[in-house]
Amino acid sequence: MVVVGGVVIRLPLLGWAVVALAVGLVLGAELLNTALEAVVDLVSPQDHPLAKLAKDCAAAAVLVAALAAAAAGLLIGAWSILRP
Repeated sequence: MVVVGGVVIRLPLLGWAVVALAVGLVLGAELLNTALEAVVDLVSPQDHPLAKLAKDCAAAAVLVAALAAAAAGLLIGAWSILRP
């Protein structure tokens, strides 16, 4: 969807670079979240409040990365559409 939108609005090279970085940020956060959850499950197979906190914080980091990527995409899209 992002690629199609970028093609439609003729996103410049700088815009594609920002999109690529934003996508990489979110994918990296997802990978770290998955790794942390696997380690927490290995170390603490039972329910524990600190294990829950660690998993919740990692999930929140993914959310923050996704929101930052969305904001960057909106700003780059608006810049591309509104530039003279």
